[in-house]
Amino acid sequence: MRTLHTCLLHICILSISFLMLSCATDQSRLASSNTEQVPYKVISGTVMYPNNLYFPARVRMEIKLIARNISTQQEIPIVSQSIRNPQRFPVNFILRYDAQDIIRSNEYAITVELYREIETTPYLISPSLVLPTLHGDESIVVELQPFPR
Repeated sequence: MRTLHTCLLHICILSISFLMLSCATDQSRLASSNTEQVPYKVISGTVMYPNNLYFPARVRMEIKLIARNISTQQEIPIVSQSIRNPQRFPVNFILRYDAQDIIRSNEYAITVELYREIETTPYLISPSLVLPTLHGDESIVVELQPFPR
């Protein structure tokens, strides 16, 4: 009887040791994955409008980071953010992009367009704001103006 208890005790100790070892291994994997370099970079900014404009409802602001091929001038969207029904200016935004999408031979710009409900032509726009370099910590201010009709 005593040997049965001893065997059970050894089995319990081995099981607990195995569980503790596997937990420690998982923790070390988590710690190493947290220290890895995150490939995402961020552009934060504020959209301004010179007038104190209030939107009752039903508008959509589209903020885009675009890549423009310098030789062909072809534009490719990298990332965008839609903000529905901003109530008033200024409007803050954050664009998160993959650093691997950035190629030195391209030029990068931010564009902002504000649309009224179910319209396809923007109501307000920003001029294309060219970003000289992308380091992942840019903070910009974009000013909207009426869309030329």
